[in-house]
Amino acid sequence: MSSQVEIANRALTKLGAARIISFGDDNKQSRSVQSMFPIVRDAELRAHIWSFAVKRASLAALTSTPDWGYSFQYELPSDCLRLIQVNDSFQGPDMSNYRNASTAEYMLEGNKILTDYVAPLKIRYIARKVDITQWDATFVEAFACRLAAEMAEDLTQSNQKKDAAWQEYRQALSVAIRSGAVEQQPQDMPDDSWMLSRI
Repeated sequence: MSSQVEIANRALTKLGAARIISFGDDNKQSRSVQSMFPIVRDAELRAHIWSFAVKRASLAALTSTPDWGYSFQYELPSDCLRLIQVNDSFQGPDMSNYRNASTAEYMLEGNKILTDYVAPLKIRYIARKVDITQWDATFVEAFACRLAAEMAEDLTQSNQKKDAAWQEYRQALSVAIRSGAVEQQPQDMPDDSWMLSRI
């Protein structure tokens, strides 16, 4: 399995830059990698629903409640990068002809979920995966490409290399998404109010 340095060197190689031995090397490549690696990792994990990064949790309600609008609030896990699902609610089009209040079953405000759902609140979310041994191989390649694209200006000052890196990233991302989609069981959305009214 790849290490952080191996992934960084994959990105550097794509730019034609010299490889590093460690993140602590005293050179421009190492400083650029060290400053960008965690930021770009989190951004890429958040950008898509990567199956290897999906986690489930049951949250206890906080003792403090929202000032108005909802009855309970729950704090997101510290490793949460993106909320995917709350209980069994799916957000879809609202078919009501008249509304005098919000129809949202929950609201995400800061690092808290506001809702009327009682505890425990079940959620699915994208987690910050620091352990590279758990990364999917296609994610590793997509991430290395994005890291190269993000470092291109700093290391090459070449718009051509920067554009080529972003193009390679889009191709790697397409492969990663296709391979990930094959592994997922199709999920049917629940019927909306228009359909339910005809049953």
